[in-house]
Amino acid sequence: MEKVLEVKDLTVKIGEKKVLTAINLAAYKGRVLGIIGESGSGKTMLCHAILQTLPSVAQVTQGEILYQQENLLNISAAKLRDYRGRHLSMILQNPSAAFDSIQTIESHFRETLKAHFKLTNNEIKQIALDAMHKVHLPNPEQLLYYYPFQLSGGMLQRVMIALSVAIQAYLYIADEPTTALDTINQKQVLTLFNRIRLETGAAIIVVTHDLGVIAELADDVAVMYQGEIIEQTNVYDFFDAPQHPYTKRLLQARMLF
Repeated sequence: MEKVLEVKDLTVKIGEKKVLTAINLAAYKGRVLGIIGESGSGKTMLCHAILQTLPSVAQVTQGEILYQQENLLNISAAKLRDYRGRHLSMILQNPSAAFDSIQTIESHFRETLKAHFKLTNNEIKQIALDAMHKVHLPNPEQLLYYYPFQLSGGMLQRVMIALSVAIQAYLYIADEPTTALDTINQKQVLTLFNRIRLETGAAIIVVTHDLGVIAELADDVAVMYQGEIIEQTNVYDFFDAPQHPYTKRLLQARMLF
């Protein structure tokens, strides 16, 4: 399997406190890595560490973050910005936070694509329409002229994914992508992620506290607890043969509901 991203011995501190400790994991081409753990376990901090968007009070004190064998911790700020926009895509839990409320959806596509490609406005519009069709947004020709506040959370989530499809991202990092959605939209978004990895070969990291999301989407699973990864396995062994006591408690808690 081809590694798209590898994290080696990553440690992050806030002051003297370790918030991530010696994290090791990998995301592979065409596969979904599910990272699961309770609130406060360090899942979102790990996402920000990978993308180098940590809050100013946090710092990486050890380790490597290798994207296609290049250490993201050692590259220039300009190259990192290019990677974040062109190669590494973050799908947020609250999609409205990713959009400028006074710009149309078309403006968001134009701004994103012009930052990375030399394209005419007509070419950008066609790419945007194609991407929106791929994520099954209804009436994309009309939606281009909508403002973010005019769309539902589920539709905004799909627009965010369409933006990543348009730039042909190689790695998607989705932080609790279904938490704010109703059941129907949750199912649609998970189906969409699955189709993207099958059709494009992109690697996908899904961060969640929802075992249903893991069961539906993940190929590989990493379990986080108090800033550490305490168990890594394939999704079948995660559910059928958990090894760590915390993993067993997670699964037992689900059985109670």
